[in-house]
Amino acid sequence: MTRWGIIGAGGIARVFANGVRFSKTGTLVALASLTESRRDAFASDFEIPRRYARYEDLLADKEVDAVYIAVIHPLHAKCAVAAAEAEKHILVEKPMGMNAREAARMIEAARRHDVFLMEAFMYRCHPQMARLAELIRDGAIGDVLAIRSTFSFSLPFDGRHRLYNKAEGGGAILDVGGYPASFARFVAGAAKGKPFEDPVRLKACGVIGRSGVETFTTAAVEFPGGITAALTCGISCPMPVEAEVFGTKGRLALPNPWLPSTPARTATTPLPMNTAWPSEKVLLWTADSPEPKEIVVTADRDLYSYEADAVGRHIADRHAPEMSWDDSLGNMQLLDRWLDEVGPRSS
Repeated sequence: MTRWGIIGAGGIARVFANGVRFSKTGTLVALASLTESRRDAFASDFEIPRRYARYEDLLADKEVDAVYIAVIHPLHAKCAVAAAEAEKHILVEKPMGMNAREAARMIEAARRHDVFLMEAFMYRCHPQMARLAELIRDGAIGDVLAIRSTFSFSLPFDGRHRLYNKAEGGGAILDVGGYPASFARFVAGAAKGKPFEDPVRLKACGVIGRSGVETFTTAAVEFPGGITAALTCGISCPMPVEAEVFGTKGRLALPNPWLPSTPARTATTPLPMNTAWPSEKVLLWTADSPEPKEIVVTADRDLYSYEADAVGRHIADRHAPEMSWDDSLGNMQLLDRWLDEVGPRSS
């Protein structure tokens, strides 16, 4: 079993802790947080036996095999490099870094110290993504022509909130832009029988808010072979989730692309061990059927359990096919280009 330590005690760390509880390959053994009250409450809720006030103390714990890094974006690279130097395997929250240079530095540290590293795009670990790729490769909608992908919500402005703070990696693109970007790259790759594809062109526009971060933005992306994608993300505009693929013979859609099989999407306290995991479905429209065919994808674990198990299965490989090093680096390069198109920020 992979013995997990968690660095950071915010909401996403609690969601991941729930996932590890239902994992087939891992167990929680340690937590590090700089805030005593958070640290104690978190460790008590999830029955984590060891708790640390300093991140470096957790990294020195010989009973920890892998660390999940759930601190704010600007600290991802620092913590990941330190974890690699401590010879701990690493799952780091998205975005991997503040920019592609940071991502490359983290990958180099993992390579140099021979440890596992994966960016925590949890949705890529769920079986519905493998089913989607299979349908695309099998020609269910003919040749892929276009992709549409959206992750946008509305958070009232608060200059103290990290999402509206440029120094803390705020803004729509770094917070949720990686989802539509990685989805489009995945689909464009599947259309060519590859794990992912990098774009050849990107143009974008967006709204820069009063604190200097982009609050809403859309990018038009072109991939090799003429596949196009419309990517939208926002923190100031509630929009329906869209993850659709259009081809010469039909259309595919994921009604729940980002949080599949997650019964309590903000579960920050332990879920019952008899929790039922909802199935998901891929919708398929073809020219001869005005109504979509529902292709059911069953689940036997929480979404974040699949993520933890992707790490557990591939530790010996040092990276996982669900989100490989090259895939993460390419995604960060796309986000860098998107940010520059909307309005350059210092990096």
